[in-house]
Amino acid sequence: MTPRRRLLIQWLTLATCAGAALPAAMASLMRAMDLAELTTGADQIVVGDVVATESAWDGEHRNIYSTIEISVRESWKGSVPSDGRIRIRQLGGTVGEIEMTVYGMARFTRGERALLFLRQARVVGMGQGKRRVQWDPGNKQWLADAPEEREVVAAGGGRSSHVGDAPEALNQLRERVRALVRN
Repeated sequence: MTPRRRLLIQWLTLATCAGAALPAAMASLMRAMDLAELTTGADQIVVGDVVATESAWDGEHRNIYSTIEISVRESWKGSVPSDGRIRIRQLGGTVGEIEMTVYGMARFTRGERALLFLRQARVVGMGQGKRRVQWDPGNKQWLADAPEEREVVAAGGGRSSHVGDAPEALNQLRERVRALVRN
């Protein structure tokens, strides 16, 4: 073996080992969307309860997709099927002991209530289009949490932006969204 070839093999071995030692990147890049953009981008806006989640492999056994069934409590935009149920399909989920995670995608838990901005049965803006809704017994009102995905990129600026952390009264948020829908 020539010295040049030996050096090349050593260099490739070193590069391969160094690359294997690096941690995996776990993020999705998405543009920040404000309430007006979420509302405009949605063909349905609903408040509903998660009644079921199911994950399965696609036909080629390459990707896992989850189907989330929502029982609609309120519709703020668009129509709702006669059975009052919406089914969302999104990439990611767990089948057996194999999990496929799409960072930034909305996560759903059976029994939770959420405000959802949907387009063609998919959450608008990944996690930005889902806000968990909870009852506040002290103030006797429903509150919508900030969007799940709070680390987003501002359009044009390229900088990281954080969406607000404070929950908002659902009644106030409903009125703001309905005003945007009317305009």
